Amino acid sequence: MDSVGSPQTNPLQIDSLLFSQCHNLPMQTKRDRLFHCLFTITLVASGCMESSTIDPGGSASIVEPTTVDAPDASAAQQFHRASNQDSSTNSNQSWPQLFGADRTSVVAAEINPFWGPEGPPKIWSLEIGTGYGSPVVADGNVVFNHRIEDEEIIQCVDAKTGETVWKHAYPTTFETEFDYSNGPYSTPVIANGQVFSVGGQGQFFCLNATTGDLIWSRDLHQEYALEDDIFAVGSTPLLVGNRLIFNLGAAEKNAGVVALDRNTGTTVWESTDHGAAYCSPFAANIHGKDFVFVVTETGLVSMHPDTGEIDWSIEHRSRSPMSFNAVSPLVDGDKVLVVTGPGPGAVCVRVLPDRSYQPLWKDRRVIDCQFNSLILHSGHVFGFTAAGQGGAEFRCVDFETGELRWKYHSLLRRGQGLIAGNAILLLGEQGHLASLLLSQESPQVLSFTDQPLISSPGYCAPALAAGRLFLKEEYRLTCFDVTPTTERH
Repeated sequence: MDSVGSPQTNPLQIDSLLFSQCHNLPMQTKRDRLFHCLFTITLVASGCMESSTIDPGGSASIVEPTTVDAPDASAAQQFHRASNQDSSTNSNQSWPQLFGADRTSVVAAEINPFWGPEGPPKIWSLEIGTGYGSPVVADGNVVFNHRIEDEEIIQCVDAKTGETVWKHAYPTTFETEFDYSNGPYSTPVIANGQVFSVGGQGQFFCLNATTGDLIWSRDLHQEYALEDDIFAVGSTPLLVGNRLIFNLGAAEKNAGVVALDRNTGTTVWESTDHGAAYCSPFAANIHGKDFVFVVTETGLVSMHPDTGEIDWSIEHRSRSPMSFNAVSPLVDGDKVLVVTGPGPGAVCVRVLPDRSYQPLWKDRRVIDCQFNSLILHSGHVFGFTAAGQGGAEFRCVDFETGELRWKYHSLLRRGQGLIAGNAILLLGEQGHLASLLLSQESPQVLSFTDQPLISSPGYCAPALAAGRLFLKEEYRLTCFDVTPTTERH
């Protein structure tokens, strides 16, 4: 049986995978917490789980840091040298979907990663409702979803001022029995003048991105007779051509994954008997052929985006109670990475010309994100580990071999991140913001806030566009200025 980690150093606690990027969040009632503690004690006592193997770094004695790290002067010098040699400009004007334009959490544009203990300058801040969906940015506007009382709201604001451009509200009755947000959890998508958004009860909307006018809507959970789950819907759709691919989770109707026509909302195809996860699909062209990779409740599925035909599937999930897949897949060339933690860890496969696959490596410890973003850069994957006995770490891992290049244990614990130019920006789960030099050799700190910039827990992935960093929490969306100093007016 897969071992189970904890956000504390005590191995006799369980931390469940429940939220993605979104968007995917561990939640427990007091009753469930007691049950899980007793369950884990049983595992340890029976030999199914050894507390000494929970620590992904192999050091059970590690103590969680309680202070921020000081900037590294030599790292700052390296950053400036690299930036002077780089001809790229601050040209990224959009972050139109979860994890950026290509879903790798990377943009080429340079930013200013240097700030004092108080963090980068704040441009504006807006009071909003609840939810763990992330903000997205396009055409000078920020779109996000949230909930106020019994309404969920898709809202568009001006990226420069935070002033509301439009809102679209609809009723919701969803309630979770857990002591966390009632949603929404899914992240909107902006594409070609349209906004696509999924509500906490499976309501699917297509809106005009300029006006907010409704183009079409569907109540997928009602149509497919899906009852509310114990948590709000957390899957985020992916637009591939004219098809919106979505992990609906209607397993009994062989509609675990569906594709909708972007212009009409009609169903194009239905596929798999898998339940829903808290992830977003990833599209790729490999060997001249189109693929879409979906992490469902069961594991990784390779599909043809035009037809929904399944190439293959790999079972990859935690066996512990109340645990869900909550990390979106990542593709580098012909390699696909799926991660679930704590427990199963990572599996990487190579896609072959005949659309089959070949296993490359599997490791339960090297990277085992729970609900965090995976970042792809130059053949390496960057991401946070689960909060096991040794505590969470931010790590750099060779994508093709699974070799650990470096690890960074800090006050951030688990979190979300992105790469911009020659810097890594990291938002910790307690709300601290840090920047590191982009390096495959070692972690080197450029800046670290001494106080949280947002309220805990920091489950929403950040968005970056035109030198503005957008951080969303429950009840607030804030815009920070990270424009390179040479471009500030």
